[in-house]
Amino acid sequence: MTIQVKNFNNTQKNIFIAALTFMLSFEKKHCDEKFEFLKIQAIRCGYDQRKLKTKSTVKATEIASELNKIKDIAVKRYIILQMILLTIAGHELSDKEVDVIYAIGTKAGINIDKIDDFFLWAAKGIEWQIEGAKIVEEDL
Repeated sequence: MTIQVKNFNNTQKNIFIAALTFMLSFEKKHCDEKFEFLKIQAIRCGYDQRKLKTKSTVKATEIASELNKIKDIAVKRYIILQMILLTIAGHELSDKEVDVIYAIGTKAGINIDKIDDFFLWAAKGIEWQIEGAKIVEEDL
């Protein structure tokens, strides 16, 4: 079964957007690519864009607690994966960001090996993008 964010209930949508907003503001520096990623996800899940924020005042423990309200493990995993994707949208990934995602994910009941898989998958995507850029730019 494929996760369809458009089918998230209101609670899941709110938690999803809160988790992404948390990651957007975690390093406290604005990144247009990350905000665009957040806006796209809001559109995809039907979240009211007028409610989007660029700053979050919640703590990682609160995000983990909110994720624990979601009973469907696939939805929780999907949200963690999207948190990773938002973080790398700015083409930078700090150790603090990695640590906080692991902390949130494990406190939300996601196996650390699964989170490892998510990060490895995301790294492959970055490599693929870099290789694509090289192919476009080679021999110019």
